[in-house]
Amino acid sequence: MTALLRLYPAGFRREFGDEIAMAHREATIGAGRAARIREALDITGHALRMRLGIASARRSGRLLAAVAPFAVAAVGASAVWWTGMMLPAVTAPALPAELTVPFILLAATHLVMVLGAATALSGRWTAGVWTVAAGCVATAVIDLYRLGGGLDLVFFVRTPLFLAASAALLCPADLRSQPRVRTAAGLAAVLVWTALLTGVLTLGLLPESAGALRFAVPAAAGLALAGRPAFARLRTAPAVLLAALPFTVLGMAVWGWGLFTGPVLVCLLLAAATAVSIRRRRSNRPPAADA
Repeated sequence: MTALLRLYPAGFRREFGDEIAMAHREATIGAGRAARIREALDITGHALRMRLGIASARRSGRLLAAVAPFAVAAVGASAVWWTGMMLPAVTAPALPAELTVPFILLAATHLVMVLGAATALSGRWTAGVWTVAAGCVATAVIDLYRLGGGLDLVFFVRTPLFLAASAALLCPADLRSQPRVRTAAGLAAVLVWTALLTGVLTLGLLPESAGALRFAVPAAAGLALAGRPAFARLRTAPAVLLAALPFTVLGMAVWGWGLFTGPVLVCLLLAAATAVSIRRRRSNRPPAADA
């Protein structure tokens, strides 16, 4: 517990360290290993938010809470797309033998990220988001040490994933959506459904011309799993723009940046942000006084 408390800023640790240690002790008495790990991850996330000055009472915390489910859904969709790229390559005769194992490992780590995203969007936020973060780290390590990618390439390819995962990790705990799947059986059903959908989209059942569906379909499924509460938080233009940003950036690998792609996406985002701003102003306008 001492190591976890050192993650907090010194002033906060001196003032509230004993209370945090007591709460942690009470939460983990007689608890299993999984519960202890979950409590440790919660404390780690809280300490990071305290060091970065992110709280639910601040605008930054509210923006992160609005963006977080969309960032997780975008990471899951991107992971499905990359899995669909890795698995066919493993069986391709042109692939060098020394790259077979790294490609299999990359496919496995991306599948872990998909399952982590589904877990988080189902309501097991801490376990799911940290699973996504672990998958991001694993993919970067494989790129760097097994595939021999340079730091510049790994930075360019993996940084958007890390940023999206970080937005989810830093979401204030009291602003997270309530669990939509409340039972273990329900969570198991969601994970099985996620694995089946990923298998259908990645095992070569889609034609090459429909490769974008590997991103669009899981993105839509993730948004459906996040549900109406996620969209209800998009009350300002900045929230709309930031929520769409993960899909825009991570989707670049899917549709590329053609001559018209960038301007069209920018126009759509600006239109959505403008619509939200107009709606908010109308809802905040005081009713006209009776004559």
